[in-house]
Amino acid sequence: MRTNMNYTNEILGGYLMDNNEVNEEYLAEEIIDYGDGKEHLYNDCFNTRRKTRNVAINWMMDFINDKLQDWGYRGYYATNKQVMKFDKEHGNSLERMLDIVEAHIKEEREEA
Repeated sequence: MRTNMNYTNEILGGYLMDNNEVNEEYLAEEIIDYGDGKEHLYNDCFNTRRKTRNVAINWMMDFINDKLQDWGYRGYYATNKQVMKFDKEHGNSLERMLDIVEAHIKEEREEA
């Protein structure tokens, strides 16, 4: 498996708005739908040994890596460092998006 910052930027860049920040609500909903639909990810919601923030990050990274495969970048994956660099360059909007995903995960835990 290889990494390529340009491919990671291409995936995340698809969620940018005119102000050069990520459309947080839209991306969060995409990741929540993705995570809820993948059994192994959804089950992580209920693993209380893992912090909810870490679960949200895992959902995000799995989502990005799945998109890389869908877009034809087979054998490539995004690294945390690449995503953090993209986030820094775009107003830390991914951090705010993760807040939304994390709130969803907390809600799932409380309902269980």
